[in-house]
Amino acid sequence: MTKKTLPKYVYSDRGYVRFIRKTRGQSVMMHEEPGTLEFWDHYNRLLKGREPLPTKRNFETLILSYFESDAFQKLKPRTKSDYRKYIEHIRTIWGPMDPAKIEPHHVYKLHQANADRWRQANYLVQVLVVLMNHARLIGFLKKEHGNPAKGIPLFKQESEGWEPWPDDVRAEFEAVATPRALLVYELCIGTGQRIGDVLKIRWSDIKGGAYGFTQGKTNKALEVPLTDRLKAHLASIEKKGLTVITDAQGRPVSYRTIAEEMRKVKAAMQHQDAQKYVTHGLRKNATIELYLAGCDDEMVQAVTGHSGVEMLKKYGGMTRQKELAKRAQEARNRMEQNKPRT
Repeated sequence: MTKKTLPKYVYSDRGYVRFIRKTRGQSVMMHEEPGTLEFWDHYNRLLKGREPLPTKRNFETLILSYFESDAFQKLKPRTKSDYRKYIEHIRTIWGPMDPAKIEPHHVYKLHQANADRWRQANYLVQVLVVLMNHARLIGFLKKEHGNPAKGIPLFKQESEGWEPWPDDVRAEFEAVATPRALLVYELCIGTGQRIGDVLKIRWSDIKGGAYGFTQGKTNKALEVPLTDRLKAHLASIEKKGLTVITDAQGRPVSYRTIAEEMRKVKAAMQHQDAQKYVTHGLRKNATIELYLAGCDDEMVQAVTGHSGVEMLKKYGGMTRQKELAKRAQEARNRMEQNKPRT
C-alpha cells in the first residue's frame, strides 16, 4: 500500500494505516480497511477533529453523542458553557452507568443532595431532562422507560428573584458611580435589557432614536425606542469605539470587568444594603416602571422581550398586579357610569 493510494493525512503504519495531522496534534491508528465505508466514516470524523463515538451504552457515550448533536450545536455560547458545566458533573458521578438503569428516585436523590444550592440543583435536573431526551433519540432508552428526570419537583425560590433597586439605593449610586458604571446603569434602566445584551450595544445599533438588536438569550429580534433620559445621557458620552461601553482604549469590555466595577461602586456606598442589589435587578426596575406608566403586558414585552406572562409576573411583581387590577376596576366603574338609568 503506497501513500499515493491513501487519502490526505493517512500513512501506512505496521500493517494498518495512521491518520496524522500535526497542526491539530492528531495521530490516530485506523484499523479499518482503506476504501471501506467504515474507513471513510472514521476518516471523515477525524477530518472534523473528532474520534468515532465509543459503542458502549453508558453516560460517557451519551454525553459525547449529545455534544455532537444539532440540538447542542445550535445553543447559544453561554448556554453551551452552562450545559457543559452541569453535564460534566453528571459524567463524574454516572459516567460508566447505563442510562436505562437510571430511575426517578436516582434523579431525586441527586437533586436533594444539592439542596444547599437550589438554583444549581434545579438546573442540574433540567439539563438531565435534555440529556435523557437525547438518550431516547439514539436508542439508549425505550419508549416505555419514559424520561426519569421529568416530573422531579424543583425547589422553589424563596423570593421573587432579583430584587429591584430601591429609590434610595438608586439615588446614591447615581451620585457616586464611576462614569462607566453609571453608563451601564442608565442603559439597563433605559432599555430594560440583560447586562449581556447591554454590553454588546454598538453605536451603529442606535438609529432614529431606537436600539435595534437580537437578544442573546432568546434570539428574539427587537427594536426599542430610547427614553428621553437615556438619549440625553448618551449625548454626553464620548464615542471611543464600536461599542457604547468600552475600556480606556475604546475596546469592548467583558461581563466580569463590569461586574467587578459595579461591585466596587456599591461597596463604597453608605447604604448598608447596597451590595445586595445586583445589576440584573435593574431589568426588574425597568419592568416595574413600564407598568407604573400604564403599559399592559404586551407593551411591556415589546420593550423587555420577556418570553411570557409568567416571567412578567415574576419581574413585574405586585406592581403588575396592582396596576392591572386598578385599570380593570376603573373599566368597571366606567361601565357602571354608562349604564342607562331607569
